[in-house]
Amino acid sequence: MRLLLILLLAAPVFFVPDCGATPPKALLSAREAILSSTGTPQAAFLKYVEASKNTIAAPAVAEYAYALAYAGMGEAALYNIDRALITEPLNAEVRFYLAELLNAAGLEEASSEQSAPVPAWLGGKPLKLPALEVTVPDGDMERASAAIGLLMAQRRYAESAVLYDRLCAKLPAEPRCRAGYAICLEKLGAYRSAAAEAGKDLALSSSTEHKAAAEDYISDLGKRPPLTYSSAKTTLKGRYLAYLGGSLTRADGRSLTAVSARLGRFLSERVDVSLNAALTGGREDGDYNGVTLGVSGRYNKPLGLTPLNWTLAAKLERVPAPEKNTSLLLSPGLSYFTASGSLDLYLDIALAGAFSGSRTLSLGYTVYFGGGK
Repeated sequence: MRLLLILLLAAPVFFVPDCGATPPKALLSAREAILSSTGTPQAAFLKYVEASKNTIAAPAVAEYAYALAYAGMGEAALYNIDRALITEPLNAEVRFYLAELLNAAGLEEASSEQSAPVPAWLGGKPLKLPALEVTVPDGDMERASAAIGLLMAQRRYAESAVLYDRLCAKLPAEPRCRAGYAICLEKLGAYRSAAAEAGKDLALSSSTEHKAAAEDYISDLGKRPPLTYSSAKTTLKGRYLAYLGGSLTRADGRSLTAVSARLGRFLSERVDVSLNAALTGGREDGDYNGVTLGVSGRYNKPLGLTPLNWTLAAKLERVPAPEKNTSLLLSPGLSYFTASGSLDLYLDIALAGAFSGSRTLSLGYTVYFGGGK
């Protein structure tokens, strides 16, 4: 009865509409600081650090990169713009901030190919960023390109392009440098600039076979239309979620299976709440098989550059059992986020109830829909 009351009290949370689409106060304060004629870039940067704590949205991460660049932190700025590009490569705001960073790094032609509109909060006038500098990898072409190759494997193409730009200036007669630079620019959608670098590779190369490949590559780049961007923001706050998954538990020599589902809503970028249900089978004593109902809250936090997030959930559930059928669980896990959902892996650890001490590994997929700003 107590759990039923909790369910009834929690349900309205999922259907309360979002009020207002204005940015959070911390972000508004950061923008005021960066636009202020009396403030310093460093003071604005500190406000952006605070504003970025509660969001993983690509436009917000890209704006944070913009603030880092304004404060002269080139490598950190490029790291974060790459994070945003991985999540939403065709978002118009992300592309604007990318263009600004590339221009500040001296890649004017690649910057001009982004051609994204200025965000409204800047009042039509972009900030004047300082020249961005990065540390070029030490060593010869092999060592330096291997280091940049590690970044490219992580899809950090903006930082890789800037590094190749510096490396090619250092090794002007090295065709392989121009080839690597062209690939980075291609991945950023700067096809004309990529073709120009591929042309330099062609001019420097002495291999007939390589020249033919370079000519085909340049021809292909010339046929590609400019990228088309979207101004839509994909955020988690206010969105709804629907999860379906399964679990397998090994206990007393038996395999216990369950199919589970969740329906919930994000209260913020990192916190969601849900109503849970599961159907359990496989136990020898039928009293322990049946329907589980409950509520849960989950927190997510990004892990590094990729869309992989660490998650931690707490669950209160009514489980099928003749006694002690109120169960409390802690569920650490990992979620691979995409624009429309996430692949979720988590471990349920029962802290109280009929199955106290048990551990259950679950895997499923969550779909995110509606409601977001």
